Amino acid sequence: MTVADRLDLLVDRLPSGGTVAAPSPPVAAAAGARGFVPLEGPLRTLPDGGADTVALLDDELSAAGEHAEGLLAEAARVLRPGGLLLVSARNRVHAAAAGEELAGVRGFSADELERALGHRGLAVELLCAPGAAAALAGRPAAGPADLALDRSPGLLDAAPRLLAVARAWRAESDRSAAFFTSLPRKIVAAAVLCRDDEGRVLVVHDSFKGHWTIPGGVVDADEDPASGAVREAWEEAGVRVDAGPLLGLFAGTWPDRLVLVFGARPAGGGTPAPAPVHTHEIDGAAWVDLDEALRRVAGYVRLQITRCLERPGCVWSDTGGTRAT
Repeated sequence: MTVADRLDLLVDRLPSGGTVAAPSPPVAAAAGARGFVPLEGPLRTLPDGGADTVALLDDELSAAGEHAEGLLAEAARVLRPGGLLLVSARNRVHAAAAGEELAGVRGFSADELERALGHRGLAVELLCAPGAAAALAGRPAAGPADLALDRSPGLLDAAPRLLAVARAWRAESDRSAAFFTSLPRKIVAAAVLCRDDEGRVLVVHDSFKGHWTIPGGVVDADEDPASGAVREAWEEAGVRVDAGPLLGLFAGTWPDRLVLVFGARPAGGGTPAPAPVHTHEIDGAAWVDLDEALRRVAGYVRLQITRCLERPGCVWSDTGGTRAT
């Protein structure tokens, strides 16, 4: 597939007769032949907001290697508000299999390319792998691409090359929205290691998981972790608590999550009788001494409790690594 073929796949999205910044001479020539006004030369030589479209259709991002993000920053600078960026990039798996990465060619997975564009505040409108559907159907890859199928999630990493169309922000809020959408998502949970005046530990029985644990759960939107831990203690054990210091932060990879365990005491002191509020999740709660708590809870919870008590204030990963805060 030539650079002209790639442009033809996307040409209907471009404003008629608009300016096209194209660092690659073949792409600039193809744009001019199709009625656009080519702006040739390196992007760094072009003025801010001077192009309706930037066309990086000669695998410039892959050739840029570690400097690909810098090239995207230049493209975003050159685009007018609401302008379009056209990108072609080598697929990471195919580039590695062909030995291209050894020669400095950077491959991208579909997720990596979408994140790279989003990090520059560019909103992705099209991401596809031209020829992937044809290859799956046993048709020649040189035949016409079917963008409706080639953009299917299961096919995005199944062709040698990725094509993307991304739109520059019209307002700063659009830029921020595209950036934050591109960031990784982590699950954040919070729990309490709550002990009464006699050192007993508050534990609950999770009916879904089928084991004993300490009160805790996913932090709600717009909720800080300490408040989430306090809320979970009430919902799961029916005990009002005051959250104390962060005893441990546990990072997991599947699912990608952070669990913050706070020390806690019953609000007002004493040892209030536990009575789960969310009985559809928790079917038991109790105050037990530390040895009994360690005997009852699941293995991963036992590990969290012992680490929090032996080395409070550390960050732990599920691979066993740790570092002091």
